[in-house]
Amino acid sequence: MFNQNNLKRPAATFAAVVGLSLVLSACGGGGGTTPEPDPKPPTEQMGLIKGQIIPNLTARVRAEEPALSTGVSAEGKFDLPLPDAQAMKTTYQDSLIKATDLFGLCDKVTTDASAALRVRPINKLLTDNNATLISPVNTNPDIYSYKSWVFSEVDSSFTFTGNCVGLDDVTANVVLKRGWNVFDTQVNTKTRKTTYALATMPAPLATDYTSWIKSSGGTSTSAQSLGANILEPWKNLSEYQGR
Repeated sequence: MFNQNNLKRPAATFAAVVGLSLVLSACGGGGGTTPEPDPKPPTEQMGLIKGQIIPNLTARVRAEEPALSTGVSAEGKFDLPLPDAQAMKTTYQDSLIKATDLFGLCDKVTTDASAALRVRPINKLLTDNNATLISPVNTNPDIYSYKSWVFSEVDSSFTFTGNCVGLDDVTANVVLKRGWNVFDTQVNTKTRKTTYALATMPAPLATDYTSWIKSSGGTSTSAQSLGANILEPWKNLSEYQGR
């Protein structure tokens, strides 16, 4: 004959297990933990050079470092997208220079720039026949001016003063966002001072194109003779010569 007490034990055991599970759930135990959300990647400013070559020139334009190029329309217009931060960190890592070298060979330097900060400036473009193009900020014959696109690995800011080959007295208050930034550079040959001012990055869908003109690239322009490597002053430093 079956023992009725034995028949009741499984039911009692099942009830006990269910009760324990409810207690553990209420206390936060016995279940999986909620995973932490993935950290958001740092934001960056995307870079773009929108230009129109004056006078009209149909060709290709290119930057030397990082090595980029794009076609020019029949109207002389071009759009040159610049690499994102990941590409600059990997593919174009060798193009980066120290932020403290942006202004080249200088003395009487005062700066709080981090020695670890790496940047990449683009101050000029080249045509198929190696003519140098700049985007001038103004038409004052005593001022050699151009727009500068500067990549930064991280958000950063620093000040710089010094007397630099080709640039004379430099005063810069540089504020950089991770990614690409635009500055207006003005080399005043009368006052012998060079200044930098933050400018606006063109939007991809903008209809305005900045003017680009042929430049001597450091030999002479209209009213003045210019210093060596004025568009790439870091090349006055030994570690960048030959690059």
